[in-house]
Amino acid sequence: MKSKRHKSNSLAELSTIFGMTLLLTLFGVFVYFMWTANKKSAEIKEQLSMDILFHETVDESIVRMMEKKLKSMDGIVKKALYVSKEDAQKLMLKHVGKDAFEILDGVNPLPSSIHVNLSSNYVNPDSAANFAAQITKGNEHIISEVAYNESQFLEIGTVFKNFELIMLFIAGVLLIIAILLIYNTIRLAVFSKRFMIRTMQLVGAKSFFIRRPFILKAFYQGLISAILAVLFLLSLWYSFTIINPNIISELSTDKFLLNNEILEFSVIALGILITGILISVVSTYFALNKFIWVKSEKLY
Repeated sequence: MKSKRHKSNSLAELSTIFGMTLLLTLFGVFVYFMWTANKKSAEIKEQLSMDILFHETVDESIVRMMEKKLKSMDGIVKKALYVSKEDAQKLMLKHVGKDAFEILDGVNPLPSSIHVNLSSNYVNPDSAANFAAQITKGNEHIISEVAYNESQFLEIGTVFKNFELIMLFIAGVLLIIAILLIYNTIRLAVFSKRFMIRTMQLVGAKSFFIRRPFILKAFYQGLISAILAVLFLLSLWYSFTIINPNIISELSTDKFLLNNEILEFSVIALGILITGILISVVSTYFALNKFIWVKSEKLY
């Protein structure tokens, strides 16, 4: 009889750990996907550019000073590149050909400029307009115009804002589902021990004393499930690198990219560990309350 009960308890614990591991793995995959998607969206946003155009008479040294100032604006400016009149002419020749300049009798009407890429957080119409006003204020005598495609800034900002909201909503729904499923799994495991809980109460055991072994077991179950989930994620990532060997070659040649990837995975792994332990312990605590305070006739 005892062996059967022990076997059923072991199966219940294994099913709890398995269910939690599966849910935490899915949650980790989704978080990693969201993190990667946010990085890609930031890269796409930072490809949008603005051009600070200078008056014809402005000396190159002044433009270079402005370029240096822009590069020092960390967090706002991602990249600032000086484009001379000659370089602007070369770029224009690639797009329109020599005929356009032959009409002008060889005169180069293009001004010197600074090509600016803003940080992803500033890629929206309001931030772009504020940046343009900030740069122009007090520099009207050297800056003729700050040119950018406002509709592109508006469109890409709206698209990615909606995407982030949808992803956050899905993440919230998945987290709620995971919590409910883990809670129900743990509740069933506690339900199988309801008579043992009542026996402990009858011999005078306090609520804290009754909860303690269950909470400790929940802690270890959450920890084991989280560790297994992290190992599953590592195996999935390794399988993905086998399918796409270019990833390994990129990471091996770019130390910054490798360190960044390790840091991101470490943060996700730590989040899974904390989430697994927290959900397991909290779910067990609330599941125990139901059977600690339930009347005897309702145990059957």
